[in-house]
Amino acid sequence: MTSHSPRAFTLIELLITIAIMAMLIGILLPALAAARKTARAAVCLSSQRQTAIGMHAYAGDNKEIVIPSYNMSDTTGSKPCDGWAPILDRDGYIPGAVQTKATAFYCPETVDVEGMATGQTGTDPLLPKGWMDWPNMRTGSKNFPVLIPERGFNRIIRVSYWINADNPIGTSKVFTPDTYFTSSVGYGPSPAPQNGYMTYTRFAALRRPSSLIATADGVYAGRQSDNKVGSTNCRIGYRHTGAGGGSANVAFADGHASVVSARDFPRGYNGKANIDAIRAENSFSRPTVYADPEAAYEIANK
Repeated sequence: MTSHSPRAFTLIELLITIAIMAMLIGILLPALAAARKTARAAVCLSSQRQTAIGMHAYAGDNKEIVIPSYNMSDTTGSKPCDGWAPILDRDGYIPGAVQTKATAFYCPETVDVEGMATGQTGTDPLLPKGWMDWPNMRTGSKNFPVLIPERGFNRIIRVSYWINADNPIGTSKVFTPDTYFTSSVGYGPSPAPQNGYMTYTRFAALRRPSSLIATADGVYAGRQSDNKVGSTNCRIGYRHTGAGGGSANVAFADGHASVVSARDFPRGYNGKANIDAIRAENSFSRPTVYADPEAAYEIANK
């Protein structure tokens, strides 16, 4: 009886098999990368929702005040400013950790760059997608993380979200209370005749909480007029896919979180852009940066 050994692959068959496997890998890798990106965006959205819940818990324990973007005691920021994330961490609402990415204050899609190291994001499109460490203080045109042990801030927290706050730090400026979601409490004094200091915003002052942006992908606070992709010193980090150059995950004042595309993200008034166009961006059916959009329009239109 003649025995037959199993037929081995020929070189051509082996090369064809390898080519098919390479082709399949080439097809699967982009799909896997897209799936990972979607998963990271979902984690970011969940983190925004978690911070919104933490802010509401803070308000419930503090006479319905909105958490400040930070507390300060001058106009320059040359003294340590605590920051909303360190406040939520210190007071037990959301746990933080020392300069780490593994907290609710850090989006997994964050570009690993210090977004506000020189005081502004300038024209670099990556800086708004970066992070900032808090507590923080300003020296000249630069920002530095600092501890404030006498006030219970014993660790530096890495934050990659922007908060919608009145933030005229660095200049003495007349301000309108309750303009945005929150403010830099203690800022002042503003020029005469106001001679005022920023105080806490209360949730009762927020006219459209379900539309009012509280936090978003990005860095620091303020500069609401520069929210569009390509704007100098934009602080909104459009880290996710979306129309008009990406999208930002956003937490709203009522506690829910959603996605806002770069095309739909509203700007604030600055006396330069078309006032009616900005009013339309903050209209009733859309997200807004204003606690009371109609009042803000009346002030801007004077």
